[in-house]
Amino acid sequence: MLPALFNPSNDMALAVNLSRYVPPRRIRQMEEDLCGLSRLWNEGPWGWSAATKERYRKMNIAADELPGDEWLAEVRRLSNRKWAAEYYHTLTERLNEWRERLVPCRVRYVCESGELDTAGGPLMVKTPWSSSGRGNFIVDDTPARHPTRNPAVRQRIEACIREQGGVVAEPFYADKALDFAMEFQVEDGTADNRRTSVRFIGYSVFSTDETGHYGGNYVESQEELLRRIDLPRSLLQTLIDYHCEAFSHLSYRGPVGIDMMRLADGRVHPCVEINFRMTMGLLALQLYDKGITADQRLAGVPEHGFEACIRRGQLVIAFHP
Repeated sequence: MLPALFNPSNDMALAVNLSRYVPPRRIRQMEEDLCGLSRLWNEGPWGWSAATKERYRKMNIAADELPGDEWLAEVRRLSNRKWAAEYYHTLTERLNEWRERLVPCRVRYVCESGELDTAGGPLMVKTPWSSSGRGNFIVDDTPARHPTRNPAVRQRIEACIREQGGVVAEPFYADKALDFAMEFQVEDGTADNRRTSVRFIGYSVFSTDETGHYGGNYVESQEELLRRIDLPRSLLQTLIDYHCEAFSHLSYRGPVGIDMMRLADGRVHPCVEINFRMTMGLLALQLYDKGITADQRLAGVPEHGFEACIRRGQLVIAFHP
């Protein structure tokens, strides 16, 4: 059994793809301040990458207890937002009977700043590997945000393309009404049935700012979360069944969280992000199951650093300079 490890820098490590990756100072501080969060789940890291494997190797974990490089490369491929965009496109094609309730896939993977056409409205641009809204920004036709007329915006996009190979862009949904997610666990089958087992763990509901920076997760019962989600159970079950079937064909094993959104008109964006790792939503579900729901500090340094706490019914990460 691998010791639990809180390493939210893992998405950044996937981007650079180096086993000896060193996160930025502020991210290192967050990992150090909030390392106590790892006591809240059973085992393993927040996320897998070559850098995660190297950290376990330095803990003297035996090589046969760690995943191979080929498996880690597959995790990196799946964690790329380009793969999620392709998955989203296939999902909406196959669930044609829900066409009126699902936001059509208009995600593009682009490799040149000039390919970002804002004539049809603002775009949300995302780097292929990042988390919690880091690496997200909006471009539009205003001088401050135009992808080609503003040199600073153009340079930022070109830097992302140079470092990560491209960027993902889709319409900016100003009419978003709710962020929510579905949490899954992908496991090996039993001895009698070797087929991969995919379990739906539960729903999570969270908040973000305009560009997707994480705000907090509600620590509530599934019934209360479903009340907030406010969508037909039949639609939600169709999505769950689809994801369980799709993930059963992957070589990945571990937690998966699919971020979604409900728009003001009641339509669902079924695949905003796919996180092949531990998520704050899954952690919020585990807190509720353990009966940890009252306002309290869970980990961190409240006086001068990062703090994880339950505040007004939400799991939040706060920074105190």
